[in-house]
Amino acid sequence: MIRRIIYVSRSLIGAEPEGMAAILSSSIRWNTEVDVTGMLWADGSSFAQVIEGNSDAVGLTMDRIRTDRRHTDIELLFDREVLSRQFGTWSMRLVGDDEASTHGTAFLVGFARGERTKAAQRLHEIALAIGG
Repeated sequence: MIRRIIYVSRSLIGAEPEGMAAILSSSIRWNTEVDVTGMLWADGSSFAQVIEGNSDAVGLTMDRIRTDRRHTDIELLFDREVLSRQFGTWSMRLVGDDEASTHGTAFLVGFARGERTKAAQRLHEIALAIGG
């Protein structure tokens, strides 16, 4: 089984390219080491992220995320075991203008539409703003 976590948080770095590059670089390095995959959406004021992998590795990754000072107000929307990975072998991808991003955004929007919470509405707005 694979553990998947989906969360939203408030960005403390805005959309500055250096900050996003640093997040992506450290995420790829860590996630490759512990075999966690996922995707990150950032609209300048919020982050939305999906991480997945072995339960212990995802838990450790989430512990790292919780202590990261580049964001605050983390809200978990999903933390469950699933049958397979949604994000294949992507140690971490930042949503951009490509087919993989379209696939990831469609997944996130579909998930958010099925939830009836304020955090899910925020997730939906972030995904649509970034992934179109």
